[in-house]
Amino acid sequence: MKYIKKIIVFVILLEVINLVVGVFYNGKDAFLSITGFNAPPLYYDMDSLYGVTRQKNTKQINQYPWGGVVNQINSYGFRDDEFTNEGTLVVGNSFVEGYGMNNEDRFSEKIEKELNTVIHNAGSGGVWTPIQGVVLLEHLVRAEKLDFDKIIFVMTPAEIINIGKRNPKNDSGRSYPYKKGEEIKFHKAKNNNFGDSLSLPNKVKRFCKSLLMFKVYNMFKYYGAAKVKAKTLEFDKYKLDWLFKKIEEQELNQVIDVVVINNLRRTKLATIEEYNIDSEAIRFHVLQFPDELSNYFVSNGHLNEKGNTVLAELLQSVFK
Repeated sequence: MKYIKKIIVFVILLEVINLVVGVFYNGKDAFLSITGFNAPPLYYDMDSLYGVTRQKNTKQINQYPWGGVVNQINSYGFRDDEFTNEGTLVVGNSFVEGYGMNNEDRFSEKIEKELNTVIHNAGSGGVWTPIQGVVLLEHLVRAEKLDFDKIIFVMTPAEIINIGKRNPKNDSGRSYPYKKGEEIKFHKAKNNNFGDSLSLPNKVKRFCKSLLMFKVYNMFKYYGAAKVKAKTLEFDKYKLDWLFKKIEEQELNQVIDVVVINNLRRTKLATIEEYNIDSEAIRFHVLQFPDELSNYFVSNGHLNEKGNTVLAELLQSVFK
């Protein structure tokens, strides 16, 4: 019995130390797992424009084995300060959002600091697609009338491969814009997968993720998975043509820099460097990400701080 008491005291002591460390790195935001117990889910999938996005105007802390990452979501549903009529807008998926990274460690903030400019990060996780990016541009520039100095549309190899694959027949449970023939249509799911509020078990799960014991256990999930294997794939030129045509049709009155980060997550498009587009509305760039697996989190293939530094170096010339 006395050993059990010692173990309990030891565990409590470790959790107190874990909380103190959290306060050191994140200040009072370290308590969000407790104070935000009744906050809504971070993701929201019934948005009438994008489908899956972040809950707007929320603040939560995501717990990972390597620490806690604070997510401050603006009124448009993106992890950044409020968008304003200045600087550069960068659009893309979870690689652009900086999954698992504190804001200051993301490539966008690194470039922002290096060039002394304003960069609005409109990256989003949650099965985000380039088609959602096209809808986003139309909404921010034409409907919201935001006037950015520069717009950069970032795509990953996997996104290009999957243009047009998603449709109500193979993914009916979520809302999202999709390619139907030559048009962009919106599929509205009947139910909200993520919900507007958390159930009690999910609230408890959110709180438990902040505990050191959970992080130690969960570390095997993040670092115990197989490494990402390199692969080279072909892509459908006509689907990429279609996507760019949809950007051109918006008549945004400025040139959009479209960037493909080839070899990201060790997926390489074989002939993407040979792709040409004759457009006054689009500048097309292909950048090669270095083939170093150490630039990734081992399990989910997203960039760590070193990877974001490399991405910042690659993209800086486009942002100038």
